[in-house]
Amino acid sequence: MRLADYLSVVGDPGRDDVEGWLYPTDAHLMSVINDLQIGRGFRGDILEIGAYKGKSAILLGFFPKSGESLTVCDIFDSEALVSDGNARENATFYPGLHQADFEKNYLRFHDRLPRVHVGSSEELREVVAARSCRFVHIDGGHTYEVARADMETARRVLGPAGVVVVDDWSSAHIPGVAMALWEQYLSGALTPLAFTKGKFYATWDPAGLTAEDVSDAVAASAGIEARTAVRLGRYAAASVTMTFGDWQRYNAGLRAVYSKLYADGGASAPQIVGF
Repeated sequence: MRLADYLSVVGDPGRDDVEGWLYPTDAHLMSVINDLQIGRGFRGDILEIGAYKGKSAILLGFFPKSGESLTVCDIFDSEALVSDGNARENATFYPGLHQADFEKNYLRFHDRLPRVHVGSSEELREVVAARSCRFVHIDGGHTYEVARADMETARRVLGPAGVVVVDDWSSAHIPGVAMALWEQYLSGALTPLAFTKGKFYATWDPAGLTAEDVSDAVAASAGIEARTAVRLGRYAAASVTMTFGDWQRYNAGLRAVYSKLYADGGASAPQIVGF
């Protein structure tokens, strides 16, 4: 399967049966940024912190070029030590999370697994070399302490034109993620590139990609569009959304999927698409 094929799957709720939370807007925007990096000659590995059932990892698996790799970090069903706050979150939102489920989903779309680190994201300092990555997706623990540590990890491992993508930056029930993100921003080093309802895109490299680069690339892409840039202190970045027509088709697909689930006893049915 090609990247374009998987983007088509993510955009079609009737075909998308990998449990998790990846909105088509973000699937397309992450792909746009990957294309920008590759097109400008920037190379480096890909890192995902927090994989769940593999929905976004499958997307990231299409990104590495020759000599690059994808590393995925999650505790899965291991006995890795986590904080009390993370343990409660895992029990509430991610019960029954098994590495085998992730691997089964991933291998439906790729010939081989990525490098998988089973354990706490704090251990990544021993696993991923400094400045070795160009793209880091953070969707791990949502307490402030863990989110802050993951942001520092991203800053350490990202190299030239490196981009960090922070999930759940605007979720009211887990404000620790926003606190960790804005702490980095207010330090003056983190530059926003774009944002969606679910994810925030930024860089620590002032000589790398810019918000204008991303907006221009989005304008040339199908399925998504950049709205007028919003000023965030001394920087500005655009909100990226689905185009109206694509949103209408996607929303109609969601209604059809959930109508069937509810008709068949949706209260106990698995989540097909999130967000």
